[in-house]
Amino acid sequence: MAQAYPYPYKGQLRTKQNKCRNTGPLDKPRIWLDFNELCDTDMDTKAPIYLFSQADIVNDSGGNDVELYDGINVSVFDDDLDISGMPDAILADGVVIGNYLAQYPQVKWLIRLVKHQKNVKSGEEYVYWMSDLL
Repeated sequence: MAQAYPYPYKGQLRTKQNKCRNTGPLDKPRIWLDFNELCDTDMDTKAPIYLFSQADIVNDSGGNDVELYDGINVSVFDDDLDISGMPDAILADGVVIGNYLAQYPQVKWLIRLVKHQKNVKSGEEYVYWMSDLL
């Protein structure tokens, strides 16, 4: 995870984490998520849950500050390569939830992915790729 630091936001000193690592075009502004940081599975829906942020403010791929809070819906991405070595970002959508996992005390926010309707190529329920949208 990227380091969190003090950040003036709306007249208050908050904590920000720069998360944008995008190297290619996306369909819309998205927040970077490390898809290697799977930490839990929702007991009811079986949705994957990932470590998301150490801070309340993150930036998206459009350079916008996004204030995180419990229940906010966000779109996320991670850089990936297709079989030809060309950029093909992994995409997903999810809901931010407060960290309830004691083994990650430095993490403030998690993200629970939601199922999507967009993918017709890969057959995945929670993630899809930029090439799926083309």
